[in-house]
This record gives sequence, structure tokens and C-alpha cells, in this order.
Amino acid sequence: MKVFRNFLILVTAIFLINPANAQMSANPPEVGAKIREMGAKLGRDVVVTTNKLYGPLLRKMPRKAVNVAKNEVYGPHERHRIDVYQPKKSKSLTPIVIHLHGGGFVRGDKKGSANIGTYLARHGILGLIANYRFAPKVKWPAGSKDIANMIKWIKANGTKFKGDVNKIFLMGSSAGAGHVASYIFFEKHQIKNDGIAGAILISGPTYELTVKKGRGHFAYFGKDSSKYSEMSSIRNINGRKIPLFIAYAEFDPSNIQIQNMLLINALYKRDKLLPTIKQIQGHNHFSITRHINTKDESLGPELVEFVRTH
Repeated sequence: MKVFRNFLILVTAIFLINPANAQMSANPPEVGAKIREMGAKLGRDVVVTTNKLYGPLLRKMPRKAVNVAKNEVYGPHERHRIDVYQPKKSKSLTPIVIHLHGGGFVRGDKKGSANIGTYLARHGILGLIANYRFAPKVKWPAGSKDIANMIKWIKANGTKFKGDVNKIFLMGSSAGAGHVASYIFFEKHQIKNDGIAGAILISGPTYELTVKKGRGHFAYFGKDSSKYSEMSSIRNINGRKIPLFIAYAEFDPSNIQIQNMLLINALYKRDKLLPTIKQIQGHNHFSITRHINTKDESLGPELVEFVRTH
């Protein structure tokens, strides 16, 4: 009976995820057609093709009214670097969003998320695009410790960029979402008075580690399955309640969709209320963030609204 009840909650969540009118059609039709043709797959070929599709669009993306300060140092490691995207015409303190890129816990770089920082700044938000340390040289919870250092840095330096250090949002894509989840759900990883007002989790792959894993997951979390439960964010949701926006792509692979549904289910059971959720139609695991700051506004406006209203 319990299994059936949990199944009903999952099914209810599926039907309550009611995406707004998708805007993928605002970009050339061949972009959307190719994304759909590739389907719900990961792999280097999908990454390369998606980047080729969005490269020309992002080279033309609007950049006016944005100041950029690159490679600000937030810690001792060579990857402890943040790029700051600041609205030029800020007359008062603005909300802050710290974004962590994806890359399977073992690769990636903040330069691939410049479109996100630019979009946030264009809409009156201080965007911080961060690098962090990689597995296998570091293991869980190194990502949470890096986030703590990012927050300490912005608490000390945010006002010079006209950022409101009492209104900070953590945002992560893929592995970055895994790091953000580890910070917000494990209170032992958090710093005092961190100013976190909300978190945005995009296509996170590792909320429940006892379910299907990949090579990058093993590199970061290790291969000792007896420790997976204690490292799973989903097992630590009963403490501090930070407002959440959960987004995933229509063409995310099945294991990532399952991870998101498990988290949504757990949060509903905790709160008897769904968090903010959006399925991004017509997009895959990579285009869900690559499209931001193009004419396609499938996700951007909702991100801005979440930040402005929390």
C-alpha cells in the first residue's frame, strides 16, 4: 500500500508539472528539430552538436548594460575563481545568483556559462559564475566546501558590486546542481548567516545515490555503496527549508528524470506542497542552459521571477 501511495504522489507530480508556453520556436527551427532528433541521450556527440547549434546564437546574444569582472579569487585552489556579471545601472543593492556549471564532477568551466551570467545581469541580478574543484582529486563534500567559500567571498565583497548579501541564490546545472543540493540539504556544510534565500536545481543527477550512477559519480562519491545513503541529499531534507526551483529537460536521460522525480516526491511528502517545478520542453541536458540569453525564453523569465519573488 505504501509503494502504491508513493507511486500516486509521483504520478500527481508529473501531471502538476505544467510548463509555460515553450519558446524554443523563437530560434531557428533547425535547432529544435536537431535537439529532438538526438533525443534523451548524453555523450560527447550530443555535447558537440548542441554547442554547434547554439554557438552562432550565443555569439549574437545581447550584452549591453553589463559589466564583467573575471577570475575573482574566492579560495586558495587554482579553480577557486568567479566571474562577476553586474548590471551597469544598478541604483540599489541587487539579488545575487551564484551558478555552478555541470561536467560530471570531473570537468567543465565557468566560461561555458557566460550566457547565464549575462542574462541575469541584463535583468537586474548580480550573476556570479563559479569554477570549483574536480574529482577524483577531491571527493564529497568538497563541492559544498567550495560553495561555502564562495558565499564567504561574496559576503565580504558583494556590496562593492552592489549585491545584496542577504539575498543570495545558489544555482547549479547537472553536477553543479548536485553540489548545490549537498550544501542546502546538509546543514553541517553550511556557514552561519549565509544569506541564502533560495536555490535553483537544473537537471541534477545525484540526489539519491543508491539509484543508477555513472563514472563521474564514482569519481566524486566513491565506489563504496555502503556510504551512499549518508551522502544522498534526499535523505537529509528534514532540516532547514530553503525555497526551491527544480527544472529538468524534456530530453534529459531517464536516470536524471528519475532523480528529479524522487526529489520532488520527497519534498512533497515533507511539505504536502510541491516546490516550484518546470519541465523545459524541447530541450536536452545541455541546451537547457545553453539557450539562456538567446531569443528562446523557455527558462530565463521563470528564473528571474523566482529570484525576484523570494
